[in-house]
Amino acid sequence: MAEVKGSGRGYRSPLRAQQAAATRLAVISAATELFVAKGYGATTVDDVARRAGVSKPTVFTAVGNKAALLSAVRDVAMAGDDLPVAVSDRPPAQQVVEEPDPARAVELLAGVIAGINLRYAAINEAIRGAAAAGEPAARELWETSEAQRLAGARHWTRTLAAKAPLRTDEATTVDLVWLLMAPDNCHRLVHSRGWTTERYREWIADGLTALLATAS
Repeated sequence: MAEVKGSGRGYRSPLRAQQAAATRLAVISAATELFVAKGYGATTVDDVARRAGVSKPTVFTAVGNKAALLSAVRDVAMAGDDLPVAVSDRPPAQQVVEEPDPARAVELLAGVIAGINLRYAAINEAIRGAAAAGEPAARELWETSEAQRLAGARHWTRTLAAKAPLRTDEATTVDLVWLLMAPDNCHRLVHSRGWTTERYREWIADGLTALLATAS
């Protein structure tokens, strides 16, 4: 009997794990809708709980406090799901790294950048607005996002430079890639000016192509 009891310790029901994951996604989805519609400052944890159809304690158990909700919303919007895999380690980004042809690599990278920003642009606006309003959690997340985008621009600049010569120095190219990666461009061009997603992706591709000496 002792062996039977011991074998049961640490057992985690797959069904329970699936239910917990579904609840977490429902909470994150509700928070996303509310942060975009009402703003971070005007949204309460009670609002999120009501929108998700769960109790307030469940919100804290599934995700955490309001600051944790904002961070989770950002991460899911950028990645497209809640899996613990960095964007740079996912197949679309890896395809850019592995593609030997610079023109094709540019097209792939433009797709990666556009895909992220089309999901993330509205949340980025919510974070920026909350940061400007003095919300500490939003300000910290905004600064983290800007720093991570700059790191990403360095990574992609060096990735492209390994495939084709740069037209200008690396530091300038990094700044220009950082600008092309900015989600507020997506917000302005697609959401405000009505560009199609394909036109936006092509704009990114054209901008990246212009940074390389031989890509066409």
